[in-house]
Amino acid sequence: METLPMNTLLEFNKDTLQTIRKDYNLDKPGSMDQAIDILHEWVQKQNHFEIKDYPREYLERRIIASKGSVERAKSKIDKNCTLRTLMPQFYKFIDFKTEYKYSDIIWDGLLPKMTDDYYRIYLLKNVGKQFDADMMNYFRWLVAMVEYVTAHDYCRGIIIVLDYLETNLVELLKVLDFVKMRQVMTLLTDGYGMRIKAFHVITPSKTVEVLVALFKQVLSAKLSQRIQIHKDLESLHKVVQKDVLPVELGGNERSIVKLHEEWIALFSSKEFQEYYSKMKAATVNEKYRQTDKLNEEYMGIAGTFKTLNVD
Repeated sequence: METLPMNTLLEFNKDTLQTIRKDYNLDKPGSMDQAIDILHEWVQKQNHFEIKDYPREYLERRIIASKGSVERAKSKIDKNCTLRTLMPQFYKFIDFKTEYKYSDIIWDGLLPKMTDDYYRIYLLKNVGKQFDADMMNYFRWLVAMVEYVTAHDYCRGIIIVLDYLETNLVELLKVLDFVKMRQVMTLLTDGYGMRIKAFHVITPSKTVEVLVALFKQVLSAKLSQRIQIHKDLESLHKVVQKDVLPVELGGNERSIVKLHEEWIALFSSKEFQEYYSKMKAATVNEKYRQTDKLNEEYMGIAGTFKTLNVD
């Protein structure tokens, strides 16, 4: 891959490709191709993989998401395929235009512009006062988004911003499902290799302490230390680059409501649905897994979900 494709929902800084490759000593001529060749050859030898025909661009992004480590990329792909097998409930097909029920109160998406230091921001603005007890389709929405990002983004990691300035946190806490939250975080971090630089929670409500306590049960100890609470936007602007934020958060980017609609249109498109259906089939058949691979490196993922370590 010599250049990053144009993408209206995921824009890149001009020198993104070269800078991030250099981060991991993969900027010398031929070094990235060599790493991709090694990963491709390894994938082809995995008898338990149901799908092996990954594009080279996809494999490169898996390497980048693994901080340039081919060995770590191998582990992430294996875990990704295994977790798809263990948790198919997160991959159930839904029509986001008609079945996704939260777009009147929850607007979210990855923001188009990267920060100056090559991070991508995921923003969620929640104005809900009452909530549906079953938020499974929101988790499915998140998984679809990360599946898309895995194939298209090229960044150092993710900054998560949760805008709860207009949210009834007491009502939100009533419907949050600890088990599902923990499972989906395992999918995103262990499977897709999502690297989270920071969590920013914006709310003046004292109930946020209960919410953060719940988050800390879901996140690893390392990620829990990255949660920051802000009572207003002025506090957020001191630590998050303002100009990449949407207008609702005092930035110059188009409205998060508009961006959310664009993400819905993308996920509802025939092109994405065909791609997503293919990736949902990228599972494993454990009876074909090489027995010598069932060791501590895989942390028991060939067995039950209970043996997984979130960190």
